[in-house]
Amino acid sequence: MSNSLSQMQMLYVSEEDRILFRVNSTSGEEFRFWLTRRYVLLLIKVLKDYADKDPDVSAQATPAEKKAVEEFKQEKRISDANFTMQFAEESSSYPLGESTLLAFKLSFSIKDTSLQLSIQPKEGRGINFVINQEINASMIQLLKTAAEKGEWGIQHAFTTSGQVATSSEKRVIN
Repeated sequence: MSNSLSQMQMLYVSEEDRILFRVNSTSGEEFRFWLTRRYVLLLIKVLKDYADKDPDVSAQATPAEKKAVEEFKQEKRISDANFTMQFAEESSSYPLGESTLLAFKLSFSIKDTSLQLSIQPKEGRGINFVINQEINASMIQLLKTAAEKGEWGIQHAFTTSGQVATSSEKRVIN
């Protein structure tokens, strides 16, 4: 993506049993990806790990204090976000094509206070973008809402601890 993020949209599409992830850039480019349940679980883990790196969270002494600060900051960021603006339907270009690509590879790195994400299809080009904690909170909320609509049963992935499984039993996700 050559410019900054302008808008994101995540919608559960029952016919596909996937989440449609649309991103608009400030220059009017639109990128579209299908997110599977498995991919969403991986993405949530990355987003939660980044949220845990927030200095206000990581500076807390106990897990209970970390959880309280993270929940407070998440709620504040969500209340400050604009979820009412309609997604811009008229894009000037589709650099990856107008068809929706299946997200296959997820790469990330945390640098300073930013999360660098790369979403790629199995073959061909994908998108790379950088987000801050505010956009991260919005992405988590959008994913949570879409996954709930799909009744995917992955509420455990959205816990503030950053851990997907809370039991000692090993989990296998297909």
